[in-house]
Amino acid sequence: MESKLRELIGLPNVWLFVKSSNGWLKNVEILDVNYDTVTFRYEHESDVENRVWEKTTRIDNIAEIEVRLLTLPRGDKQVQEIKNRLSKLLEQEER
Repeated sequence: MESKLRELIGLPNVWLFVKSSNGWLKNVEILDVNYDTVTFRYEHESDVENRVWEKTTRIDNIAEIEVRLLTLPRGDKQVQEIKNRLSKLLEQEER
């Protein structure tokens, strides 16, 4: 778990399931990982305000990690355009 958290430092779209909170923290920004703790920042929105929190917790308090890799719109035309662009990028990398 420690090595995976280190890989995700500074990357977007990371969700953590925190046991002590019994829930998911969405779109966290992992700031630091030590041998037994992880420090991250996350935002909580309510009807009247947005709060930004920074939390340090034990690594063994993290039950799961999820990373959103890709989001595609539902419209067929948009999806096809994105697929075409991705295919072209992959072809360019292979050359």
